[in-house]
Amino acid sequence: MMSNRRYSVKHFARKLKEKLFSLKGTPQYIAKGFALGSFIGMVPIPGFQVFVAFFLAAWFKVNKTAACMAVFNTNAVTGIPIFYFNYWLGKRLLGIQLDFAFPKSISWDFALIIWNAGKMVFASLVVGGFFTGILAAILAYYSYFLWIRWRKPIISSKTQYAESRLDQALNTETSFPHKQS
Repeated sequence: MMSNRRYSVKHFARKLKEKLFSLKGTPQYIAKGFALGSFIGMVPIPGFQVFVAFFLAAWFKVNKTAACMAVFNTNAVTGIPIFYFNYWLGKRLLGIQLDFAFPKSISWDFALIIWNAGKMVFASLVVGGFFTGILAAILAYYSYFLWIRWRKPIISSKTQYAESRLDQALNTETSFPHKQS
């Protein structure tokens, strides 16, 4: 069973790598999508984050696939610790004391539970999520560039070589024999 699980993790990692390298667009365009999705992932609207990321990515003209993939920085495993930290940070930043029993797991009604807990609980989550979202966006943006640079150094050098050869070809004067009449 363990080897089967290991295979599935390796399989998932390989598929994810293939998907990441098959994204269309410049590294900046893709990195901006990851940054947007990472920011949206910190917003307390589980279940709707992908839709919000997709529409905002279209509006901001960044890579939609990257944005939708990045929202999964908060998922069934990481969501509770991240949202709890956002709640705690938001309370501190707003300077409020709240008695709210945070849910033990993320379910489809998580957003409804937060909303029904009151405006200040929701505001705490949003304020905390805003700050952690900015941090997550910055980390996602630059991490993508570092990862691309680390994984694709050969392609980059080949591209630079091809561009320099093209520049040389365009800058070289070619003499054509002229017909004189």
